[in-house]
Amino acid sequence: MSTEPTQSLRDQELRRMLVATSSAEPVRPRRRSAVMASIAAFVMAGALTGGAVSAVALSADDRPATVSIDEMKDLVVYDDAQLYGTPFVLSGQGTTTIQLGDAPEGAKQIAVAFHCDDAGTFRVLVDGELQGESKCSEEDTAYTNGGGYYSVTGDGDHTMTIATARSNRFVVWTSWANRAAAPEPSAAQNAALSDGVVTETEYRDGFARYDGCMINAGSPLVGVDQSGTLIKYSNTGDSVTSGVEGRCYALEFTLLDSAWQIQNEDTSETANRIGACLTARGITPEPTMEGRKRQLDAIPLTIDQCLTGP
Repeated sequence: MSTEPTQSLRDQELRRMLVATSSAEPVRPRRRSAVMASIAAFVMAGALTGGAVSAVALSADDRPATVSIDEMKDLVVYDDAQLYGTPFVLSGQGTTTIQLGDAPEGAKQIAVAFHCDDAGTFRVLVDGELQGESKCSEEDTAYTNGGGYYSVTGDGDHTMTIATARSNRFVVWTSWANRAAAPEPSAAQNAALSDGVVTETEYRDGFARYDGCMINAGSPLVGVDQSGTLIKYSNTGDSVTSGVEGRCYALEFTLLDSAWQIQNEDTSETANRIGACLTARGITPEPTMEGRKRQLDAIPLTIDQCLTGP
């Protein structure tokens, strides 16, 4: 992969300011996975221990980006994740290399949350190795796009690179971190999975144990609706960031939940909404979820665009 020339932060003119706000909803749906999506002008807040920043020298307009830093951080910092040193926020443009320095004692990963200001393709490399790639549409620029954890091995200095076109702007939040290991599934959850098929009774019993675990931990679930094939619910932000929700979910429900959703994905609410989205565009929906995903790819349209668009 080719990258663009870079030069030191101190040689750049800080023309574009990042406007950070502190806003986090107290209740949100559970969030199991996050995928990363979407510099003449940039600004850094905070710094990793021993860290420095390099970026391409380009001109850019001066319009500010308003991003909720709490929202970005909350996307990846949950389930007892441990942070090391001082996280930083970088607003950049074009291919940007962040000098991470030595890993603090005990840190084995870097946590990354991402927001794209422009549509385009963004790649994350750690120590020169490609870790992930995401395509950001115009619609994706309206919200925090995702994040993840990347392992760092070996001694000495480490780097993280955001590789993208010279005109593409972004905001990235990064910290040295260790993601908490999830507990092993309970005996009851393993027993329900032992025959390779999850029945509705096993699915609902698993949810009841998960619900009870959350109640016993003092963080009851919110807005529980068990009327449909898939149980709907939310959990408080504090239960997620404290790790309580992650422990209860892994212990009693995570494997059952995933297996049941896969078994029923063709008749799920999401499948029905995608079908309606395709029908509205004059396309007869395929009978399976996989078929409908292929139809979206052919438009092309992402699932999020289909579900949230007109």
